Amino acid sequence: LDKKQDKGTRYITEDLIRRLTKCENLVLVGTLNLSTSAGSDKQFRYIENLDKCERLHVLNLSNNRIERIEKLEKLCQLRELHLSSNRIRKIEGLEHMTNLQVLNLAFNNIEHLPVWIAKKLRSLHTINLQRNKISSLHEITKLKPLKNLTSLSLAENPISSLPHYHLFLIFHLRSLEMLDGQPISPQEREQAHQRFHMEEVERLEQELELRAEETAQLQRERTTALEELERRETLNQNLRQQHQEQQRSREELRRELDTKSELLKQKTVELTRACQKHYELEQELAFHKIDAKFEPLPFYPDPVSIYIFFIKVKSQPHLPKTARSNTPPHVYITRWEDLHNAAQMFTQRKKA
Repeated sequence: LDKKQDKGTRYITEDLIRRLTKCENLVLVGTLNLSTSAGSDKQFRYIENLDKCERLHVLNLSNNRIERIEKLEKLCQLRELHLSSNRIRKIEGLEHMTNLQVLNLAFNNIEHLPVWIAKKLRSLHTINLQRNKISSLHEITKLKPLKNLTSLSLAENPISSLPHYHLFLIFHLRSLEMLDGQPISPQEREQAHQRFHMEEVERLEQELELRAEETAQLQRERTTALEELERRETLNQNLRQQHQEQQRSREELRRELDTKSELLKQKTVELTRACQKHYELEQELAFHKIDAKFEPLPFYPDPVSIYIFFIKVKSQPHLPKTARSNTPPHVYITRWEDLHNAAQMFTQRKKA
């Protein structure tokens, strides 16, 4: 906050508490009065720096400009809390105060009571909510569980102008002894009983009927839930069976896959060997073709040369007997063996 905004605002500090209480050890402080006079130029806006006052029993912050009840978590032993004449709109931050007995919130802007007030603040015996903005009798019924509540002030609230407001509170808050600063007489209690007894009976009967309908509805919902549970149990059982079947199927498929993988591995080995053999044969064939290109071509004499050869050498002794006779040479060359032998002899002489 700048200085202009900060003007007129006081702050709760530990030094301030020490000066006001004249106690250096804040743990020992039992009562703290931080209220200001009406019309004071400087007032507190925030509740702060009270954590060390753990044994505080009475706290008075009336006549300030506080808008929110906060930072009181450490004050578990607090018995009286006075916050009248502030700007509070909501009762909050008091759920932990199980020892609180007096709650003064008069002259604020409160419209509703919290649902937890009777459950959490069970020790309350005095509540002052004078001049707030409470307009519904239903808000007051939230205080019914407070068995120790003896004094309640709701004057100058919109609720106080409702018909039978006074008798309604007396009937529903049976432990009350003081209402709006006035003691409750036995005659008022009797009037309240006569006025609201039958209404209360009718209300209870309606509530009982409503509870019976709610019970029947809950029973129907329970039956539906049980049927749904049974259906889901059946479905879960079917799903478990399907899961087991799928597991068995997966195991069979896994075994089959392993078998086929092994077979495929064997076939792959055989195929590799065949490919290697084929490759070796191709290599051998290629080398054979290369060798064939460099070998000399065989000499095959033509038949005419062979015939002339026989004419020239028919009288030589190394020729076949048939070739040495006087018969014309072409008559004796009638067998393939003779022709082949003659061709070999002719070839050898050519080479020589």
